[in-house]
Amino acid sequence: MKNLFSILALGLSLSLYAGHHEEGEKDASMHENNFVYISTYTQPAGGNPERLKKSLLKNLDTLEANGYNACGMLRHQFGGGRSFLTYCYFDSWEQFAAINDSNNPIAGDGPRQLYGDHTDKLAAVAVRNLTKQTPYVLEAKYSFGPYLTDNERRANAKKLFDAYDRAFGGCNMAEHVWGPELTWNFYCGYDSYADFANKVAVLMAIHEKELADTKLDVLDHSDHLMTRVER
Repeated sequence: MKNLFSILALGLSLSLYAGHHEEGEKDASMHENNFVYISTYTQPAGGNPERLKKSLLKNLDTLEANGYNACGMLRHQFGGGRSFLTYCYFDSWEQFAAINDSNNPIAGDGPRQLYGDHTDKLAAVAVRNLTKQTPYVLEAKYSFGPYLTDNERRANAKKLFDAYDRAFGGCNMAEHVWGPELTWNFYCGYDSYADFANKVAVLMAIHEKELADTKLDVLDHSDHLMTRVER
């Protein structure tokens, strides 16, 4: 949350990156997609993942009907206990306010909760170089030392992101605005695990040559390999 004002100060520059949209997004040319609403869900023990998937897909239809731009869903394969990740783009905080002020609070007699844990994150789209919807997506998350300034953390995130961006041939970067994790999230696509292996080899070479001796003050890091859920 403490990053909010520095993020909003970047609002004008974000439109530079928002001109790139994934193929297949609904009416992408009509939107700037400067911000993204990211939700993650875990599968409770004994739950049916297909039932949860159908429920979340239905929720995405509702979110788009409520006024969000393009939405999508990813399913976790490797890297963590989370089952699904959903995302919806929006152009501005005015659009976000219009959506949420027009909706009633969730009623106590609403649909039964099918997921275990759930987290939400609102992030600024800082770089958007992944311009097609790939069947697989890598999410790499980084946080940095609390003793760094916002701009120092941002600079370190950009150094790491540049390596992923070059290795995968174009990635997206989202920067924390609101939510439980003050992280920079990278999203990179790949067409198969053979393609992933080739891109990882490039990434490892860049790391050893350019980053292995660089002090980046990484506080925490996690990776998640996911598949795209067709709608």
